[in-house]
Amino acid sequence: MATILLLHSALGLRPGVHAFADLLRERGHEVEVPDFYEGHVFDAEGPGIAHRDAHPEYFDGVRELAASMPPETVLAGFSLGAWFAQRLASRRPRARAAILLHSVAAPRHEWSGVPLQVHRYADDPWISPADVPRLGDAVEASGAPFEDHVAPGHGHLFTDPDLPGYDADLTAATVERIDAFIR
Repeated sequence: MATILLLHSALGLRPGVHAFADLLRERGHEVEVPDFYEGHVFDAEGPGIAHRDAHPEYFDGVRELAASMPPETVLAGFSLGAWFAQRLASRRPRARAAILLHSVAAPRHEWSGVPLQVHRYADDPWISPADVPRLGDAVEASGAPFEDHVAPGHGHLFTDPDLPGYDADLTAATVERIDAFIR
């Protein structure tokens, strides 16, 4: 069992994030799902990203929340939330793991030694293909395991049942892989 900080995407804290958290809770994990958008929810990425850009202080709030949680907390997120989780994990070597759903960024520094797992479509318009091996190399150079789970196809947020790209089977497989990785 693990404590997980699960961070939402640029669309805000949608019901799909709660549903995914519940799937992890069913496996015995304690999952914290903060609303760092303060109640704002969007149906499209453009307005959600504009909202994020208008509020750079959001990352400060996420960082403060993470600092208040146990050092071995799993840092996980969807898209923008995965970007936050990756940034936090890069400076938090005692984190149990980092789970990046629908997002990967090139590393900015040496990796902290935190095990890292990625879940994405083969063709995700928000992921630069060159960033994945760069991050994987940095994670493995730190001595930590790196897993990149790539689903065939094109799309982005396949774990949100209220969005057009939702894939129930892929979501179930993702939850199983996360559970195995953090146990």
